[in-house]
Amino acid sequence: MQRADVLQPLSRQHKAALMTCLLIRKGISKQASVAVMTDFFLQCWEKDLAPHFKEEEEQIIPLLQKHEAGKPLADTILRDHDLIRTAITHLSQAHVNERLLEDLADQLEQHVRYEERIVFQSMQEFIPAQQLLQLKIHEDDHQPVCNLYSNHFWE
Repeated sequence: MQRADVLQPLSRQHKAALMTCLLIRKGISKQASVAVMTDFFLQCWEKDLAPHFKEEEEQIIPLLQKHEAGKPLADTILRDHDLIRTAITHLSQAHVNERLLEDLADQLEQHVRYEERIVFQSMQEFIPAQQLLQLKIHEDDHQPVCNLYSNHFWE
């Protein structure tokens, strides 16, 4: 099933999140500086991921919760968001290592794939098109951090 137009901005943001995960993994394989990779991940969080989570929680979650089939999906998204937020707080503290970065990249990738493969597909099946069209997903010309970060630690 093709992605509904109204959900495409979130899918484009998901693509940037997946690129963030890939770049972290490449950096780890190249034994890049943990401090640089941590800075990269924190910038991605602040500029890309945190606003994305907020938008999902303000737009997608309430819509899912209006439908019986959407309630468990909403619960899973919120749980994932909380787990990722907790992991991000650990990046702001001392003793960050490659394992933490890799685990966070894995967690973020699994979350994005869940939303893309399960949540969005399901939404398009059980939520009437008119309700989907009422979503007001914000999209601007903002370039994701993964496209702008000056230190190409992954090369």
